[in-house]
Amino acid sequence: MTSKVYYVRTGAGDSTQTVSDKLGLLIDKSSVLSHIKKDDFTAIKMHFGDKGNTGHIRAEWIRKAAKRVKDITPNAFLADSNVIYKASSRTNSVDHLKIAYEHGFNPENVGLPVLIADGLRGRNFIEVPVSGKHFSKIKMASDFADCDSLLAMTHITGHILTGVGGAIKNVGMGCSSRRGKYEQHCGAVPEVDASHCIGCGKCVLICPAGALKLKMKKIEIDKSTCLGCGECAVVCKTKAIEIRWSETLENLQEKMVEYAKGIIDSFRSKVGYINFLIKVTKDCDCLAKDDPRIVDDLGILASNDPVAIDKASVDLIKSSGGKDVFTAGYPETNWSAQLKYACMMGLGSLEYIMEEIS
Repeated sequence: MTSKVYYVRTGAGDSTQTVSDKLGLLIDKSSVLSHIKKDDFTAIKMHFGDKGNTGHIRAEWIRKAAKRVKDITPNAFLADSNVIYKASSRTNSVDHLKIAYEHGFNPENVGLPVLIADGLRGRNFIEVPVSGKHFSKIKMASDFADCDSLLAMTHITGHILTGVGGAIKNVGMGCSSRRGKYEQHCGAVPEVDASHCIGCGKCVLICPAGALKLKMKKIEIDKSTCLGCGECAVVCKTKAIEIRWSETLENLQEKMVEYAKGIIDSFRSKVGYINFLIKVTKDCDCLAKDDPRIVDDLGILASNDPVAIDKASVDLIKSSGGKDVFTAGYPETNWSAQLKYACMMGLGSLEYIMEEIS
């Protein structure tokens, strides 16, 4: 089956108002909000960006989109769930909300309230069934589970473990509780070469499991406690810690897909997807840094199919960059595994028709 993807172009010179207007036009011309019904409790799934990150979706861009949703239902809100990374400012709901507000995601600026969907410390979840080879049930953040419909707004980026972070990751990882994130990451253990270690200790600070320690100014890893989140490999600039391609990374992508499947099925497919191909970066918005673009700004996509929109996003980026920029960034990570498995799990289609809106 071939799915429909809608596309509106943006450029690096576009103002925030222009991007907002184009997103409004995209919503009006597409069917991306057709699943939202009057008086639904509707979550707009966001990534508010970590402290110091400059690549995340801008609050000013989504004002018109937020109003479109609010016009359908007054019970709409912006939401995310807490993360497992110890060095992040989003490990609990208090700090997470502070960052969201600092980045402009507040009722005064966007017109919608903000909720962190898995509770103060990320412990609130509801188990929902899924028929996968890794899971029979998944741990969905409770406030997402209580909703009637979902709109996933995703900033497309590269990612050290999944190669690409798109709509599937935003739903599968982003709508799970912290326990769910642990379940997905478990198994992807990095390799350590202490001879390259300069003893900076950045990896020790960021490790959520306390699996890394400096001894005699050289790093050591306790693989029995490592969660496999990969953040240590991202912050290491000397290649003392690296993620090696193995079956475990493909398993992580499959686990993420199974979480996405369980979550989307719990909404009875009442989910829409909007992908931003603006300031596409090598790493995800969880990192507190100003990453450069790895490709020119391209635009915004909308669809009711998470597989099709992620495939279309990657295709546009590869075409613009003249190469597979995601594989170039992380050559040992096979990003296509998530799309193939998602298609096999019945999440959507790799075949799509793109309609450009102007």
